[in-house]
Amino acid sequence: MNQIIINFCTAVLLIIFFIGAGCKKHENEEIDEIQYDDEIKYDDESIVVSSFPDLNIYKTKKNYFNYISVQVTPDGLLNALPGYKLGSSRIKVDDNGNISPNFRWRLKSGYIVDKESYINKVFTDITIQEYVDYNTANGVGVWPISMIEERIIDRDPFTEYYHLAGLFKDEIRFTLG
Repeated sequence: MNQIIINFCTAVLLIIFFIGAGCKKHENEEIDEIQYDDEIKYDDESIVVSSFPDLNIYKTKKNYFNYISVQVTPDGLLNALPGYKLGSSRIKVDDNGNISPNFRWRLKSGYIVDKESYINKVFTDITIQEYVDYNTANGVGVWPISMIEERIIDRDPFTEYYHLAGLFKDEIRFTLG
């Protein structure tokens, strides 16, 4: 029992450390909902994320922030195909109709906080915008596996990966800051 508590506390401390590693205070500057630095949008540090059912923090080899990912089973089959469509709470649509994830947040430290990731995810070159546009135009919620499979561009995308399992545990809420 003590080992479980120690492991959980270690995971929480690692998450707090990595989330806080990229934070710095800007004096005399108002914080906008989205911050810009060299054309990269950073998420508002006051956004609250929950440890339930899990929380993932990672870095990838390349910038896959606006691309869909899918799971690959040990047998090499695609699994957990995303069902992003208009009206879903998992996507954001701005005033210009641009679609972005509402489950993935970019930190100034270079880490991504993600509610829908797992270590066995692979990334495609399909943007979330393209995915939702296709689903809307075709009246579907998910692309055919064959279309997704041919668009996989990275089967080993993570350079660092941290997972906090929150299922069947007390919920912990963190701000991105």
